Amino acid sequence: MSILVIGANGGVGHYLIEQLKAEGEDFTAGVRKEAQVEQLKEKNINATLIDVEKDDVQSLTEKFKGYNRIVFSVGSGGSTGADKTIIVDLDGAVKAIKASEANKAQQFVMVSTYDSRREAFDSSGDLKPYTIAKHYADEYLKQATIPYTIIHPGGLLDDDGTNKIEVGAFFEGRGTIPREDVASVLKEVVTTDDYLNTEFQIVSGEKDIPQALTDFKNK
Repeated sequence: MSILVIGANGGVGHYLIEQLKAEGEDFTAGVRKEAQVEQLKEKNINATLIDVEKDDVQSLTEKFKGYNRIVFSVGSGGSTGADKTIIVDLDGAVKAIKASEANKAQQFVMVSTYDSRREAFDSSGDLKPYTIAKHYADEYLKQATIPYTIIHPGGLLDDDGTNKIEVGAFFEGRGTIPREDVASVLKEVVTTDDYLNTEFQIVSGEKDIPQALTDFKNK
């Protein structure tokens, strides 16, 4: 099993690659800048250049060869406009999904927004373009020919992880969760087949991450 983490230099991604390294997993960090590649290689982490904004489907297909599982932890960022949101969070995601399909990937893990349902559009405020982009990216993934896992984290915090979460198909209201804990969830789902073709929300809670995920799976 070989994992490709796209967005490995991001707020969640950098935690994920450190955790995968600690577990001895076979993975590669996908980042947008050559300097980031070199920095990761200095830490003995395999890294490659991947830019879902600039790479076309053919280029991504070539770059994805040899990877069984793809983690899409990419975001345009809160300081960009709606145009960049469409380019990165929607078109970039669709291109990555197409490239994964071409390589017959065994799993595509999508880090989505907390609520990407159509019902959330009008309550998204300034994030409406982002919510719409994520909605259609998620729907495209669910119609694709590869197994998927879609994770909807609550409001992201820079606090230290607690390793305790709550998992649900949909929560009333909105919770929060440290980025480190989101990465821990990603590590759990991308290293097993137990969560293929599943979609769920995660927020901080009272259960250890493996137990919370297992309880959700067994419902």
